[in-house]
Amino acid sequence: MPPVRHGYQPVLDYITGFWDRLIRFHPHDTGTLIGLPRPYLVPSSDSTRPLFQEMYYWDSYFASLGLVGTAHEWLVFDMVENMAALIERFGFIPNGNRYYFTSRSQPPFFTKLIRLAHSMKVARGDTDCDEYLRHMIRLATREHETCWLGDKHPHERRKYRGLSRYHDINYSDFLASCESGWDHSTRCDGDRPGNEAGRWMDHLPVCLNSILYAREMDFAWALNLLGAPKEAEFWTAAAEERAATMRELMWDAERRFYFDFDWRHRERSPCPSLAGFYPLWAGLATQEQAREMVARWFPRFLMPGGVVTSLTPFPGRQWAYPNGWAPLQWIVVDGLDRYGFANEATEVRRRWCNTCAHGFTRVGTMLEKYNVAEPHREPEHGLYGLIEGFGWTNGVFVDFTRKLEK
Repeated sequence: MPPVRHGYQPVLDYITGFWDRLIRFHPHDTGTLIGLPRPYLVPSSDSTRPLFQEMYYWDSYFASLGLVGTAHEWLVFDMVENMAALIERFGFIPNGNRYYFTSRSQPPFFTKLIRLAHSMKVARGDTDCDEYLRHMIRLATREHETCWLGDKHPHERRKYRGLSRYHDINYSDFLASCESGWDHSTRCDGDRPGNEAGRWMDHLPVCLNSILYAREMDFAWALNLLGAPKEAEFWTAAAEERAATMRELMWDAERRFYFDFDWRHRERSPCPSLAGFYPLWAGLATQEQAREMVARWFPRFLMPGGVVTSLTPFPGRQWAYPNGWAPLQWIVVDGLDRYGFANEATEVRRRWCNTCAHGFTRVGTMLEKYNVAEPHREPEHGLYGLIEGFGWTNGVFVDFTRKLEK
């Protein structure tokens, strides 16, 4: 592998100059576009196909990882403010700021973006840190209770034993898979295929409930910091109850892995995917579970170019083998580090950054996704094709190279 500073520097220089091409500012509603009070990042600047020209929910968090400590870090605060405005207006954060996206949300990383912005405010000595945190956590709690704990139309997500599913107001499995961010994958096909999208609304996803656990722990962290220990205890108890239920329903003691749970048929999905590593990122897995997962499953998912989304190829499904995606690389790596598997985490960072750097050498840009099984080949294009840009790829690449330099 080339030395980090020299081997990756052309890519880092490209990313530094590319952020401006992803910035948009639309303070007023225009057609289907929902106006937002602050500038924001879109994922792609591909002028030949104007896809992904909105602020997306989970994309914004992973792109923000690469903004910290740069001349563009002000965008982190602006995107938090935009998400706050969406909650004030709609009660939750839609998939993106389009009216036709208000039927669904996306993986809810709002509290993680709040914590990132708060840490930046603390580091620079701002005097309004507590006030800022109190306001944003209040809105995040509103979103959590309205949307993710909702059990009636239009937010019918909490479905079984206190766990939640991805959903869409139209009760569409296809659109629920879009809310998951994994549009489209083999995760919810199981052995009872119903349609091309899989049976997403029949499943309690391990990734979503890990995120909700992390959010509830974030609420507890913030409320303790703000001097509200009783309220913090409530959210800690909620998180612990969620974790216990997940271990019961989603942990397969024989296969030594976490799986999505089919609540309708009361059984675990047979489909292993990188979603099974989310409990490590969230910190709800036991140390023994983490050890068993890494020993048995990490070598299967580790490919020459990073970790692969799932283990079985399926034409037309882009969130599956042989593709790797920046946010999943980051989630897996963060979970490995959390449980003490630093060497494995470093190896994923190196392989992913090499894949991105070699791809950049070939095509002169960063891509939405990569073929990690055979990095010299194109990925499975899926429904949207091969998208150039790309916001979260840029953010994760910057974050990974910083850690590789330490």
